Formats: sequence, C-alpha cells, structure tokens
Amino acid sequence: MLKIISLLILGITFLNGKEISVFGAGDIESSSPYGLTKTEKAILKNTKKINSFSNKINSVETSQEEIIEKLEGISSVYESDSKSLHKTKRNITTINNNIDANKVNIENLLTKVNINTNNINKLNDKLDNFITLQQKNNVLVEQSLKKITTLVNKINKNYVSKKEFDELVAFINKSNRVVKKSIKKQNKKVVKKRTKKETLELAVKLFNKNYLTKSKPLFEDLISKNYKPAQSNYYVGEIYFYKKNYKTAIYHYKTSMMLYDEASYIPKLLLHSAISFEKIKDKDNAINFYGTLVDAYPETKEAKIAQTHLKKL
Repeated sequence: MLKIISLLILGITFLNGKEISVFGAGDIESSSPYGLTKTEKAILKNTKKINSFSNKINSVETSQEEIIEKLEGISSVYESDSKSLHKTKRNITTINNNIDANKVNIENLLTKVNINTNNINKLNDKLDNFITLQQKNNVLVEQSLKKITTLVNKINKNYVSKKEFDELVAFINKSNRVVKKSIKKQNKKVVKKRTKKETLELAVKLFNKNYLTKSKPLFEDLISKNYKPAQSNYYVGEIYFYKKNYKTAIYHYKTSMMLYDEASYIPKLLLHSAISFEKIKDKDNAINFYGTLVDAYPETKEAKIAQTHLKKL
C-alpha cells in the first residue's frame, strides 16, 4: 500500500517537474541528490517520511508477529499448565476422597476397638465374679467335707462298734462266698462272660426296675472285686434301706462316703442315712446328717426334705 502511494507521488512529480539533467541534477533517487527544485525537495522529503513511516510500520508488523508468536507460546504453555493443573486437581480430589474413606475406616475401627474393649472389660468382670464365686464354693465344699468327715468319724467312734463292724465284715465275706458260688453257677449257663462294667450297668438297671434281690449279689460281687466300690456300696446301702435293714444300710452308706465323698448321689445318701438314724431312734445323728445335708447341698430336693424332718425333731 505504501509503495503504491510512493509511486503515485513520484509520477506526479515527474509530470510537474523539470527535465532531469544529464549530469544527475534533480535526480531525487540519487543517494546524494542536488539541483532539486522546491517541488522535488518536497517530494524527496515526503518520500523520506514515507519510507521512515513504512519502516516503522514494518517494524511494528515484525513486533506484532513476535508478540503473536510469544502469545502463541504463552498460550501453549498456558494450555499445558492448564492440563497439568486439571490433572493435579483430579489427583487432589482423589486424595481427598481417599482421606475421607480412610477417616470412615478409622472411625469404624475405633468403634470396633471400643466395642471390643467393653466386651473385654465385661469378660474381666465376669471372670472376677466367677473366681470370687469359685472361691466361695471351694470354701463351702471344704466346710461341707469337714462336716461329712466329722460325721463319719463320729459314726466310726460312737455308733458302729468294733464288734458290730467285725460282724458286718463277716457278713459281707459270707455274702461274697454265696455270691461267688451263685456267679459260678450262672457262668456255667452263660456262654459269654460279662465284664465288670457290663455287670455294674446290669445291676443298676435291675435296681432301677426295683429288682432289689437280683441286683444285690451283682453289686456285692463288684465290691469283692474292688470295682467301683463306692458306687456299689451306695446301691447295697439303698437295697438294705428299702428293705428297712437300717443298721446295715448305714454301714454301706458310711463305706461309700469314706471311699468317695464327691459323688452325685451324696445328697440322697445323706438323706437316707439321716432317715435310717431316725428310724433306729438315734436322734442326734439324724439331726447332724439332716443339718449337714441342708448346709452342704441347700439347693437340692433332698435338702428341702431334710428341712421338713428337722422341724419335726
């Protein structure tokens, strides 16, 4: 655009100006023009201004291109930074979500820890209570055993005399001989011999069916073989008790207690011993046995029966 304007001005100048000298006078395109008219000088001056203005415009265009390039570079950097920033934001969001999830997990774990701590404390309390109760029970058991031992010793000393004891021993020995003969006869008829365990099971089964006469020799045989003597003596004592032979029943009860005083049948043994003493008019021993039963086994049905008897004595 600037070049076109310059050419127009030059054209007008040539049309209106003088003829150019052959020696170069009036040549405005010369690097050192001379002999110029006012018009030519004005044209030269305007040409210089135009060229300067054109140079400035070119410089501005160049600067503008550089600025555009720089802006494009900045834009590219901005886009890259923007992507990085967006990625960073996403990473931060993910981290925040993970932190929130971890907070929830930690809170759940703390809740479980608190629950477990409470459960442990409760278990410790229960264990302490159990230990305390067990200690009390041990004391009661020891006291009960001492009372039972005292009663047994008292029976040995005051009730069952040496003569009576010897008579009972002789009776048992005689019974054992009779039983052995009876068993030998039975063995001849029976092909398969029973074990001691099977014999005890059969004897108990017969006793529970009230076959006292049939069960008695089986128990006495087991006593002679020293198999479960405490249990067998108890059952023999029961047989004599139900047959109202109270003195012999007391002897077998006493023997059973001396052999094993922690059996499950001890409450019933104590009750029947007390009743046996009551039946033979030995009131003191009856009261002692009833009282021991109530103290040692207060929650049993035998203890309730003992309390009823004590009220009458």
